[in-house]
Amino acid sequence: MSYDKIQVAIVGAGASGLFLAKKLSEDARFQIVVFEKNRQVAAKVRASGGGKANIFNRDVRPEHYNAPKFASQLLSHFTPEDLDCQFSKWGLVTISDEEGRVYPASQFSQTVVDVLCDVPSNVKFELCYEVQTVGCQNNKWMINDYPEVFDYVVLASGSPANIIPKNRTHYNDYLKGLNLSAQPLRSSLSGFILKDYPKSLAGCRTKAIVSLFQGKKLIHKELGEITFKEDGVSGIVIMNLSAYYWRLPSQENCRLEINLCYWDESFDVKDYLSRNHNVIGLLHPKLAALYQQKPFSITRFSFPIAETYPLETAQVCHGGIDLSEVNADFSAKRYPKMFILGEMLDVDGVCGGYNLFFAFASAAIAARRMNVGH
Repeated sequence: MSYDKIQVAIVGAGASGLFLAKKLSEDARFQIVVFEKNRQVAAKVRASGGGKANIFNRDVRPEHYNAPKFASQLLSHFTPEDLDCQFSKWGLVTISDEEGRVYPASQFSQTVVDVLCDVPSNVKFELCYEVQTVGCQNNKWMINDYPEVFDYVVLASGSPANIIPKNRTHYNDYLKGLNLSAQPLRSSLSGFILKDYPKSLAGCRTKAIVSLFQGKKLIHKELGEITFKEDGVSGIVIMNLSAYYWRLPSQENCRLEINLCYWDESFDVKDYLSRNHNVIGLLHPKLAALYQQKPFSITRFSFPIAETYPLETAQVCHGGIDLSEVNADFSAKRYPKMFILGEMLDVDGVCGGYNLFFAFASAAIAARRMNVGH
C-alpha cells in the first residue's frame, strides 16, 4: 500500500517530545525528526524522583495544578489509567507507593528513557542541535536551515528550570519569532529564602507541619520533612508550598509557619516545658540549641518569605506560553499544524509525578489529534 509520508519536527527530546515521537512512530506514515540541543535526551526524566523517575501519580486531580480548568479538560481525554496502559504496552513494568506515585519497577530512571527511545527507523534524533528559528512557508515548517521541511512542528523544549545560568542564556530563543503570549517564568517546586532567619540551623533536617500564610489567611499546609539551609528551607513539602505561593495574585506579606510537633497538632508544649527544664528531648539538636539561646514558638515557628530560590534549583517553572494560545488538543490557535506540549505551557503541578503526567498526557492527546488529522 502506498501512502504519503507525514513529516514531523519535534523541538526538544524531553518527556513530552520523546513520548510523542514513540507514539507517532507506531504509524509508518510518520517520519519524525527530534531536535535536541544537549548531547543526551530526557535530562529531567533522568533526575525525576531522585533518579528513580516518578513518572506519574495514580491520583491526578485538577486541583493539583495551577490551571485546574485546563487540567480537568485534559483528564476528560486522558487519564493516569490510560498512561499506565500505554507504558505497559511498551513493556515498562511499573510499581506504586502508598501515595500513588508511580515508578519503573527497576527503580532506575534510565529504564524509562530506554523504553521511550526504543523506536523504529522512522524516528531520527538530531542531538547537539540548537533550534534558533522556526518558520512556516507554503504550509510547510522549517527548522533553521535544516534540509527537510515538515508538515507538523511540535514545541516540546521545556523550560529553563533546573538549568544553570550560563546554559539559560539563549534557552528557547526560537520562540521570539513566533510572538506567542507568555507568562513570566518563575521558580516553582523550589525552596524559600526566608527573612529573619538563623543561619545556625543550616544542615538541620526534621519533620514538621508547614503552613503558608498570606497575612492572616491560611493558603495551604502539609506534613513533610524540611531541610534548613543557610538562608532558608527546602524539601518536598516546601516545594509544594512554593507552587501555591506562585498561584497567589500577589506574593506580598507571605510567611511560613512551622509546627515542629508534627505527630500531634494538639501537643501541649506548655505542659511539656513545665515538666522539663529544656527541649533536648523534643527537638532536633540544632533547633534545641537555638531555643536555648532565643526561645521561639515550637508550634508556630514563623518566618517571612523573601523569595523562592533561583531557577537553577527549581524542578519546574511557573509561567510559560499562555493557555489562551492552545486548543484542548494542544494545537496552536494561531499557527496551523503546530502543537505546544508539556512544560512549555503555563501549567505546573505539585510534587509527586503530576508534572511528568501532564507532559506525557499532552503528548498523547496531540498524537491522537495528528492521527485523526490524517
